[in-house]
Amino acid sequence: MNPHQEKQLAWSPVGIDGKLHALLDTVRTTKARTPRNNTRLLGKIDRWILGLDSIASSLSKIHESLAPRLEGALGLPIAGNELLSVAMFQPSTRNLFLEIEIHYRGTADESVKPEAFTDLASLSDMAKVLALVGDAAISMAVLHHLWRPSFSNAGLLTQRRAELVSNEHLAWLCDQWGLYEHRIHFDPPSSARSEMDHIKGTLLESVYGIIYVEFGLNEVKKLIHYLETPPV
Repeated sequence: MNPHQEKQLAWSPVGIDGKLHALLDTVRTTKARTPRNNTRLLGKIDRWILGLDSIASSLSKIHESLAPRLEGALGLPIAGNELLSVAMFQPSTRNLFLEIEIHYRGTADESVKPEAFTDLASLSDMAKVLALVGDAAISMAVLHHLWRPSFSNAGLLTQRRAELVSNEHLAWLCDQWGLYEHRIHFDPPSSARSEMDHIKGTLLESVYGIIYVEFGLNEVKKLIHYLETPPV
């Protein structure tokens, strides 16, 4: 291997769709077997099914709408990439999977393996890792984008970099790509602009994290020009 060749980060596919639908089937079977007079458990099961259906619907929209849109914008084979689904998971999804796991823990029902709960509950953590990677990749790509051989004003370089990687700027591009409306979450509506911009910036960082993991820093550098367009 060329010592200067970039080494890509490896990741193991989760199989989100398969594990989610297996879990949904199991919960529906449990509902069918639960006595009608056990209203407390049936109420919980109905809530679980509603949440799992919501996640499945969001995943379908990501596959059918968001992935093709991003593929067209980036010119990269994003459609069919599971990491895009991972990137859209928000922390509020964790409790649903943990609550269902508690119910099935120690039961004789083996239709859903224990590791499936761990993988599904950890999706929002994986999304955070993608955002962390994307944040670092964006910072390096922006530095390459702004660099000039005659740069002697460190303050100007720092200022321009800060402008491009600000939450406001990242949020603007997030809106252009339609990421925010495709996030998978159970959060109440937020009216705080700063909070929304932070979430949008994190989503955008996650997408650039996918680009870095799948295609390397050179592709991130090629696509960093999207941040040059000023927020409206």
